[in-house]
Amino acid sequence: MTDSSLSLIRHGQTDWNFARRLQGRTDIPLNSTGREQAREVGRELAASGEHWDVLVSSPLSRARETAVIIGEEVGLELSRTYDDLIERSFGEIEGYDCSHMTEEERHAFMEQHGEHTADLVARGVALLQQILADYPGQNVMIVSHGSLFVSLRGTF
Repeated sequence: MTDSSLSLIRHGQTDWNFARRLQGRTDIPLNSTGREQAREVGRELAASGEHWDVLVSSPLSRARETAVIIGEEVGLELSRTYDDLIERSFGEIEGYDCSHMTEEERHAFMEQHGEHTADLVARGVALLQQILADYPGQNVMIVSHGSLFVSLRGTF
């Protein structure tokens, strides 16, 4: 049996991303730029010579649509969505305009009002372990959200 590999891909742009509004679990769809970003990533991945066996995503439409578009380019269908691949919860501040904040201020604001980073990391690590168990020896492409992936950097 060969080792599995995981490729983590963030969804394409939405209107709220462009406006720097906190999306969290609010189901905001891709915009035309986000769809083109997904197509471009898919074309780059198809040309890379890499091989993937499985394509999974968050259940939110922006991630699912990104996954489907990428899958069309690389020859994979979306195999499954995982509820725990959903974006970080920002609770009552979802939709908040952060365009006036620095990145540092925005991250502090998100930590204060949203799902705590430690909880996000625990959820993410458990989920990646589950995906590895679900697809042993396979190369899995995962389409999800920025906050989840950033929180997992260096932990897995």
